[in-house]
Amino acid sequence: MSRVAHTPFLFLLVLLGLVPEAHASARFELDTPFNAGLDRSYVFVSPNRIRREGEPEPSRLVFEGQVAPNLFLPQVHIGQVLPGLGEYIISAIITPNIRLRMLAQESSPVIPPSFMPKLTLQVAHLWRPPSEGQELPSWVRIGLLNLVVGHYSNGQAGCFYANQSPEEGCASTEGHLPLNELSGDFSTNFVRLEAYGRLLTHVDLRRNSMWSFGANAFIEHNSSVAIGGITPEMREVYGDGHAGLGFLLGRIWFGHRFRLEGNFSTPYGESPHQPWTMSLEAAALPRWGAGFGGFVRYVRGQDYYNILFLQRVNLVQVGLVFELGPGPRVQPELSPNNMNSPQ
Repeated sequence: MSRVAHTPFLFLLVLLGLVPEAHASARFELDTPFNAGLDRSYVFVSPNRIRREGEPEPSRLVFEGQVAPNLFLPQVHIGQVLPGLGEYIISAIITPNIRLRMLAQESSPVIPPSFMPKLTLQVAHLWRPPSEGQELPSWVRIGLLNLVVGHYSNGQAGCFYANQSPEEGCASTEGHLPLNELSGDFSTNFVRLEAYGRLLTHVDLRRNSMWSFGANAFIEHNSSVAIGGITPEMREVYGDGHAGLGFLLGRIWFGHRFRLEGNFSTPYGESPHQPWTMSLEAAALPRWGAGFGGFVRYVRGQDYYNILFLQRVNLVQVGLVFELGPGPRVQPELSPNNMNSPQ
């Protein structure tokens, strides 16, 4: 890393050293960062067929995958709610997200992928109930706020509408539906604001067990600023952005993780108007899976795969999911004096 790249971290270290209170309450987490409200990686199959405008009939899906590693910069923890977890946690995460679909076709079975790199700036706030001495809490509340700046494209250079020709120049012909879903250019930059609330109950750190209940909301705006921004013709059909709501029910039992979640989203500013999209997902990640687990998901509404957004889908998906654990390993830091299991 260059000297310039080190400068912000050196400045912060100096600042913490000059302020005794901050020095006592703030630290960098380099090994096991707190991980919540971020993308997961998937690979799955589906019995449902994928339709693309321009093909004579829908095609069978061989597999679909999403590769979304979350690359953490040094994380700052301020204060302490639990051993290893600060009251405030500040994170910056780079996610080079790529989504692929392979169809059962003789030629070009891998259709244009989705490239979705993004930078997430996250602030987390953790609350615990007042307790005496070193007694561990039976519940914890978590609030998350994510500011996301990203890009979304499919790497194609064809005309956006099917009636346009690149030989004549795409702009020389006024475009109209349907879209060029085989090789059309899809590209936008976006800014997204996400808010998450989590309630962790029946927390037992000794047994690594708890229940979690959560809700979330987001709003996303498509931007034409910078290279790869949305074009006026794409904005008219794709819309100004998306907004949505979600819920989560989770259970950690002796390190084994189970969750049920639902998400509902809708575009805004699009023409023709598109209805809501719903997804429901259940997953189980055993402790011995080291982050891998199984899941089943149902999606109804818009196709989420780049330029196929006007296609209506009803998809059942089954496969593998990879997700890192929720945060630092707090158990080894507990002393014999505070090992009382919360009731």
